[in-house]
Amino acid sequence: MWMIANVTDIIIPISPTTAEDFRAATERAQAARADLVELRLDTALAQGADGTALFALIPEVPLPVVVTIRHQAEGGDWSGSEDDRRAYLQQADKAGAAFIDYELRFLDQMAWKPASAKLILSYHNFSGPGTDLEQRIEAMYAAGADIAKVAITASDAADLAPLAALCQDHAEKSIITIAMGDHGAPSRLLAGAWGCSHTFARLDDGDEGSAPGQPTISQLLDAYQLKSQDTETLIFGVLGNPVGHSLSPAIHNSAFVNDGVNAVYVPFLATDAVAFWTACKGWIDGLSITIPHKHALYDLTDRNEDLAMQIGAINTIYRDEQGQIVGANTDAQAALECVAAVHGDVAGSRCLVLGAGGVSRALCYALHDAGAQITLTNRNPERAEQLAQELGISHCAWDAANEVEYDVLINATSVGMNQDASPWPSEAHRGGTCIFDTVYTPLETTLLKDGAMAGCRCQDGLRMFIRQAAGQYQRWLDCTAPDLIMRRVALERLGFEENGDHS
Repeated sequence: MWMIANVTDIIIPISPTTAEDFRAATERAQAARADLVELRLDTALAQGADGTALFALIPEVPLPVVVTIRHQAEGGDWSGSEDDRRAYLQQADKAGAAFIDYELRFLDQMAWKPASAKLILSYHNFSGPGTDLEQRIEAMYAAGADIAKVAITASDAADLAPLAALCQDHAEKSIITIAMGDHGAPSRLLAGAWGCSHTFARLDDGDEGSAPGQPTISQLLDAYQLKSQDTETLIFGVLGNPVGHSLSPAIHNSAFVNDGVNAVYVPFLATDAVAFWTACKGWIDGLSITIPHKHALYDLTDRNEDLAMQIGAINTIYRDEQGQIVGANTDAQAALECVAAVHGDVAGSRCLVLGAGGVSRALCYALHDAGAQITLTNRNPERAEQLAQELGISHCAWDAANEVEYDVLINATSVGMNQDASPWPSEAHRGGTCIFDTVYTPLETTLLKDGAMAGCRCQDGLRMFIRQAAGQYQRWLDCTAPDLIMRRVALERLGFEENGDHS
């Protein structure tokens, strides 16, 4: 078990060019609830700032100041001599900087330590996950660093594992570990749960930040509850590619807050799901699994629930009372509820299902088990034929699907997700039939718009999304999910008010 760390402090990087800008930026950071600002003097000097004038304001600004002159070799704007850089940092130390940050690789050339400020020694790699991270951290502490910092670029989500291990191995010391880029975003969102002493964020006013993937401070504080995290915090997340569109972090984190649960839920963007889970499963308490990984981890659990084994796909991973890793499928029952909501009893109904992926597999199994007559179609005919044979249902060629008689048309593809597109021709809709679209972003997809215009009864994917999420929540925490809270938050994120039945 990791030691419980102090609350993680948030640093806002700024690059003011005048004393007035410095004061204003620091006041904005304070108003945004930051704990410190990082004066990126390398960038400020490159833009024409007077370093001495900025240092003179350090005692007057309302937040403690980290002073950094990042070298070009590690992603900064400094290309001058080490003598000149040392002179600036000495000025900053005398002016009252709280921290001085410079790179481990230049330690010998710098040949100086701050007299008053605390020392951050750092390592940055903007091209990859870096090497010898443990040795670098040990060298930083051995050289007298108050805080050791590594910032690497994640090539995939598996690159999070070495950073989490560094935090665990050095739990009694102050450490900052960051994976830059979209694949590395969880390292910033989990800074408190990992035990990092500090992390970095950008302001909410359009600031692009100082490194790829920096979240806004409101995201850290409000969406991910950074200040409530500690090393006892349960870690959950959604595994997918893409995953940025997912509303799962919003609804689950809101549910945790509502129920007073010490947990956090983050997006894991992974190309190689197996490599990610193999590397990171030791510190993850549960997962939601979405496109395209619903089959990838099926054989990597200790066991799977009966329904998941019958379907052959999982969308959930949780740990049972014995600590075993269990796979589950909460899509099937949720999807069946959605079809019943728009059509009624599905027994004997004719369902045309578009797509042959993980969602389709769960949905077809549930419908078939409930007595529906199913025809499956997919752009890749081999996948449709294989799934149809496994489940004992009919299939047809994609181009011939509009000739199939159906009562319910179901989109189990990702077509329409955050795009103005439909998997079904608008002219092929039939009035009086039902449509269920598993896509929920946007809430009203092109498929549903076209269907409504043709006189079809329509069901969006939000109901399924909430119901499957509630099933996951119950397995993770052994308690009933606050599904009304989840629904309200989802509607808010989709731009709807809770003033009608949108699910």
